[in-house]
Amino acid sequence: MPLEQSRTAIGAVGELLRTRLTARTSAGAVDVGRPEAAAGSAGPKFNLFLYQIDIDGHMRNLALDQGQDAPLWLVLRYLITAYDGGQESDSVAAHELLGEGLLALQELNFMQPTMPPLMDNPQSLKITFDSADVDLLSKVMQGTDERYRISAAFQVRPVMIAPSEPPAYAPLVLTVGPPGNEGVEVIPSMGPTLTRLEPEQFEAGSTLTVHGIELTSAVQELLVGDQRYGITAAPANRVQAVIPATTTLSPGPHAIIAVSLSASGRQIHSNAITGTLMPTLVTAAPSALVPDGGGNLSGSLTLTGERLGGANDAIFVAFYRDGAVQLMVEATGGVAQNTVTATVGVDEPLPPGRYRIMLRANGAQALNMPEVDWS
Repeated sequence: MPLEQSRTAIGAVGELLRTRLTARTSAGAVDVGRPEAAAGSAGPKFNLFLYQIDIDGHMRNLALDQGQDAPLWLVLRYLITAYDGGQESDSVAAHELLGEGLLALQELNFMQPTMPPLMDNPQSLKITFDSADVDLLSKVMQGTDERYRISAAFQVRPVMIAPSEPPAYAPLVLTVGPPGNEGVEVIPSMGPTLTRLEPEQFEAGSTLTVHGIELTSAVQELLVGDQRYGITAAPANRVQAVIPATTTLSPGPHAIIAVSLSASGRQIHSNAITGTLMPTLVTAAPSALVPDGGGNLSGSLTLTGERLGGANDAIFVAFYRDGAVQLMVEATGGVAQNTVTATVGVDEPLPPGRYRIMLRANGAQALNMPEVDWS
């Protein structure tokens, strides 16, 4: 799975740069290594040297999903050196080739790679050129037989390496304190002002009640994400709408806006409040279980329900037992969002026994936790 393969992301970035530079320049090859090693073979060619790895300070504590440990967010710093056909890096031909390489890197800025170790990187890879002054080049190219070679420095960020530790998921809290708490008072303004939503977390087929000010019969519909739903009831200072079971919304948080009509027929939008569409997990069934010879089992788990997430959604399935998550795997959904397939690989087999299955899609966790017999 891509998240597991992210452990090889550093090497994958070098391979990606090598492939793109070869395709978009007149260089015959692209070496990855120290500049002095590249000087021993004929050109024209480039040499990429990864001379420093930093932790991205701005994303250090950014997790992919609430309850998971934050991945390693890396900044990879490279030197690119060009060589002409005579193995020289300081000739006019080498300088011209270096210009081609810099232009190719600039054109490849904000890359969204498709290589498995990099395809789940939540942000595009950004290339930024750094200062390659005399001090930097002299320190990198020191050695008894090495001489100063003109080079350009650049960095690639953010490169993600995801952890393999199980997340700290837990069953959802269904109620906190007595019901009926009032919303925050606000000053009325032009159009409706929303204050709270009941329930804040809901499944497909639920009725939403939105409380607020100036919620009158002029409110025609609720805008939930990119879907519009008609108003079914409008008591004083609140409106209701039904999220149909056949909605195409993906699970997760969505902005909810009340849409009303002015006297002239113009649409007036309220402020946005957030509601979370939760996946509805019904069944979970293991299949094709294979023993590893040590008593543990690998295999597949098929989950069924509604709004479980599609192919482009972030879906995680956790095996819960003895008060903790024993294993978390990334899962794949379909267009209909009614089935999800999770695979327990041969490198992380589970001990036999009964597990509660927890499903989270786009940060929203299903209420139901079916028990499966992994044996």
